[in-house]
Amino acid sequence: MEDPNTHDNVDSEKISESFLCCVCLELLYKPVVLSCGHISCFWCVHKSMDTLHESHCPICRHPYNHFPTICQMLHLLLLKEYPIAYKRRENQILEEEKEMGIFSPQFNSQAYNHGGNPASLSTMGFESKSPSDSLSTRKGEPYANLELLNSDSQVQDDGVCALIEIRSGNSEVIGNVSLKENTSKQVLVSDVLCLACKQLLFHPVVLNCGHVYCESCIIIPAGEMLKCQVCQTLHPRGFPKVCLELDHYLEENFPKEYVRRRDAVQLKQVVIECSTESCKQGKNLPRLTVPHPNAHFGVGCDSCGIVPIIGDRYRCKDCVEKIGFDLCGDCYNTCSKLPGRFNQQHTTEHKFELIRGFRKWISTSCLAR
Repeated sequence: MEDPNTHDNVDSEKISESFLCCVCLELLYKPVVLSCGHISCFWCVHKSMDTLHESHCPICRHPYNHFPTICQMLHLLLLKEYPIAYKRRENQILEEEKEMGIFSPQFNSQAYNHGGNPASLSTMGFESKSPSDSLSTRKGEPYANLELLNSDSQVQDDGVCALIEIRSGNSEVIGNVSLKENTSKQVLVSDVLCLACKQLLFHPVVLNCGHVYCESCIIIPAGEMLKCQVCQTLHPRGFPKVCLELDHYLEENFPKEYVRRRDAVQLKQVVIECSTESCKQGKNLPRLTVPHPNAHFGVGCDSCGIVPIIGDRYRCKDCVEKIGFDLCGDCYNTCSKLPGRFNQQHTTEHKFELIRGFRKWISTSCLAR
């Protein structure tokens, strides 16, 4: 049974309207940042995407066809800023996921970086685990260059929260974690650093892979596509726009540091230009008003996030999860792959099978007759 005091604690956390999802109107949970810079919850974006044609941002109607990875930095920033409300959202979403039989990626909030120090919010890793496990978690298998980290408990952080133990699909409250003083002050400058310049983010942009950079730190070599410096994945179609909600948060919470960063960037007179063909294409995406003849309707790529997959589709034969694990042809043929979008327990030992597009399958069947 839910503690009646929880509602009072949640109400005491004054949640900024900037961090309310435009779809469900609740606190953002596992936030996804679209290429236009607007933020929504992971499941809100997934459910609102068009599986036949291009999708559109619910706020500005900007077109897109890639389902972005969760922004881990924002996820953990919200967890620190609103620990009670965020844990409540976690429990709420977990119950919904158990009903669907599909689970979003899990994260390790106690991760450490390569230097042995607690990692900042901008470098946290995925945690591959099954929600059916109890408080102990299974160590995930790395599928690509991204290291999968494991944690000691399913829900564990500095905020007040109920520890939930999963037993045969049922949740049971088994304890509480005490709240440290000055919770709202827990987010530090070191938690919101650019992955390139290692300074406070200024005009932050979030790539399709979920990593965050200063707008001025994004460099695209002539004739090439934008590539993340951390995971080496390509950012599809063009230059991402500044995430204004995050930018306003940084300006409000770190005013002195923000002014110094702004002055430094202006002094360098950094000019961002889309010089590559991919950037130019990103300004005017081709409208997919007619379904592509080789589209796999309702199926997205678990690496780059394109929905639907067009052309060759590779389906994992060994993943038993309800939603499965699929890759588009480009991602299957490259070595830079992120973990599954839906917490699939995929490993490098798993085998794939080639699935043809619907219309291509019909054409082949007709020729065979």
